[in-house]
Amino acid sequence: MFRILNKSRIPLFLHKKSNHIFTVWQHIVLLVLRQYENKSYRMFSEWLVEAYYLRMSLQLSHIPHYTTLQKFAARINGTILAKILSSFILLLNYVNSLFIGIDSSGFKVSNASEYYTDQAKLRKKYLKLSLSADLLSQIICTVKIRRAHTRHDNIDFQPLVIRTSEVSSTNISNCS
Repeated sequence: MFRILNKSRIPLFLHKKSNHIFTVWQHIVLLVLRQYENKSYRMFSEWLVEAYYLRMSLQLSHIPHYTTLQKFAARINGTILAKILSSFILLLNYVNSLFIGIDSSGFKVSNASEYYTDQAKLRKKYLKLSLSADLLSQIICTVKIRRAHTRHDNIDFQPLVIRTSEVSSTNISNCS
């Protein structure tokens, strides 16, 4: 994972005035592990107490509070995610055999109940996730995240195709 983050040129710290306790790389790896372990933020922080060798390999001086990971997950933007995904594809050299499919899905932003939103006449907020993936190896190539109310997926089709072709052309130029 560190090799992918290095190849994608993700900086160790997003701001020069950050407190420098945890690096961006450590946060990203911890979030990936949390997702892989299928744990909540609180349970993952408690699990890290037991994972001594993991902490040593990540060079964690101490265990992050669960809200630290929550805040970083909320703060990270889509461009960093796109950089990581494209460098992962470049590292694996899958471009010669890409068979791309595009799909979208919508998610609710708030956790408010349907009864409350209907009674208070609040506008329901949605997040639209569109992605292109290689169908043969099931690897995600590009991602587009946007706030959407009720719009169709055709808006995201052309930008996803353009980004996927940029990733594949970058990989072809790096291979030769």
